[in-house]
Amino acid sequence: MSILTRVFLTGLLACLCYASASPAQDTTVVRRAAFDIGSAVIKCTIADVDIPTGHIVKTIETLSEKVDFAEDLARSYDNNLSKEIMAQGIIVLKKLKAIAEQHTAQEYSAVGGKVFQDARNGRAYFVSIKKETGISSRIISEQQAAMLSYHAVRQELNSTSRDLLVWDIGAGSMQMTLRRQDGGLLFYIDPMSSVSFKNIVIGSIQKKDVTTTTSPNPVSAGQVEQALTFIRSHAAVTVPPLITSRLHQSNLFVAGIGGVHYYGVPEMMGVRKESYTRDDVARALQEWTDKPDADFNSEFADARLTNLILVLGYMDALDIKEVYPLKINQADGLFAAREFW
Repeated sequence: MSILTRVFLTGLLACLCYASASPAQDTTVVRRAAFDIGSAVIKCTIADVDIPTGHIVKTIETLSEKVDFAEDLARSYDNNLSKEIMAQGIIVLKKLKAIAEQHTAQEYSAVGGKVFQDARNGRAYFVSIKKETGISSRIISEQQAAMLSYHAVRQELNSTSRDLLVWDIGAGSMQMTLRRQDGGLLFYIDPMSSVSFKNIVIGSIQKKDVTTTTSPNPVSAGQVEQALTFIRSHAAVTVPPLITSRLHQSNLFVAGIGGVHYYGVPEMMGVRKESYTRDDVARALQEWTDKPDADFNSEFADARLTNLILVLGYMDALDIKEVYPLKINQADGLFAAREFW
């Protein structure tokens, strides 16, 4: 064998070894940035995703920033989002996208929910998001949002069990999702949310003008009891009987997602645990009753106490003994949905 042939074969062997050493999955893994344009917070998850399965191989970073679309819309006289809040949203999206670009993200997708369906200019706003940020953006139904969240939780828990209830409380709506015995998903979708319930306390219980009053704090003990009575009754009447019976008859794992469950309740408890119980929420509510906004030391101070009432009322009405808060949002569910990429 000539020296030239040996050199050629050696080089070829080195190339083959290098190619075989590269992970086979590299050709199917892409770095994506998914945006959940929520009612009060814009969230972004940057992750390496296996394209065929939609599974997250590695989460690079999770980001979030408050942009209170729901509060802005609640105070609108013509049911339009204000120019100010829309501009703020674009600025935040550009900021989060820039961070994703620094992490070499290759694909971008964003979804928004109910607040943008309700706003007269919501769809036009999403057109402008695509134009100004370059992020593919669409408004999804509440059922689609609940389904994305449900599958994201299942992936996080690495579970195919039917004994799972996903409870999502946002600023603009609430969803509960579980799998029926026939394999389909059952959705409870209700406009009772962090912002809407806070405004009920302000308007119906405190008898104040919700267009000029943004915070109910301090909330007296008597007002807390009135609010609890209202929300227990609301939950008992509106939640489908199948969900109620499943909660009574089986050991459902209740996964709480969204800012209320993951941030709000633990912050008021003063401790983060794997789960929280009704007693934990009741103690926190008693401790924070009759406190002004300043005592909460939070940019979400106006809703911190009413969120506790909201959660406790549903737990009481549905006999939910324990909730496991998870840091999951619609952005996580987006990765597995091929139609969004």
